[in-house]
Amino acid sequence: MQESIPQATGNLRALQLRMTEILLEVDKVCRNNGIRYWIEYGTLLGAVRHGGFIPWDDDTDICVFEDDFDKFIEVCNKSLPDWLYVQTEKNEPCSGMGGGLIKIRDRRSLYINDFDSFKLDYNKGIFVDVFKSINCPKMPKSLFRYLSKRISLSYGFYHYPCLITFRTIVCYFLYPISYLFHKGIFNFFYLFGKSDKYFFTPERYSYGLYSSKDAIFPLKEIEYEGHKVMGPANPDQCLRDIYGDYMKIPEKSRRRTHAVCVLVDEQVGKVNY
Repeated sequence: MQESIPQATGNLRALQLRMTEILLEVDKVCRNNGIRYWIEYGTLLGAVRHGGFIPWDDDTDICVFEDDFDKFIEVCNKSLPDWLYVQTEKNEPCSGMGGGLIKIRDRRSLYINDFDSFKLDYNKGIFVDVFKSINCPKMPKSLFRYLSKRISLSYGFYHYPCLITFRTIVCYFLYPISYLFHKGIFNFFYLFGKSDKYFFTPERYSYGLYSSKDAIFPLKEIEYEGHKVMGPANPDQCLRDIYGDYMKIPEKSRRRTHAVCVLVDEQVGKVNY
């Protein structure tokens, strides 16, 4: 029998509910402006397997179709309430944004993970991750995985702080070459045409595989934390493409979280998961 995991409590649950508030504000803006977005990755998994947040999860992921991405940023800047902030590479260059990722931040809160630095001045509020979904070039699955891993590794090296070691000094000189070389191959395959597959930009690749257009579109409503948000046409197929057997609950040692410290409504503390 599959293990039953209770809903989160305490500060973690307060964090989840604040992220849900942000998601609902984004949902409202997208519906009012005809922008295609959908929940993805662990957020989609949580919706299907748990009806909301994965009990130990502490982030929220959505995708916006590449043709709508710039419009999404524009209308969010105009239409979101004042307590929310659209964080991009342009308005906060030191925030680690770019490469197909922006965040919608809550100005009233604090969220710190291992990548954050208090030496850099950028908004560190609770957030929703917004990924650009692109029409992938035609290429074998194994090559897509390989190129995306190399591109995301070399891109991430320059967008997040790291300790100065002999290895990182070597990487400082090698990763620009790696990025240009592997991104060049990725772009070369576009010469053979785009596929009917969609996924994150390779700069933001973590794991999993692209999904077909028919698995994503037309978008449909899905239940999440007692609300209706937008999800892909075939959540089962999308989740299998990313996770494989996604209904299996991982062992405790593999239940990954991100936050180190969270402030929600004037309560600060170490987040215990």
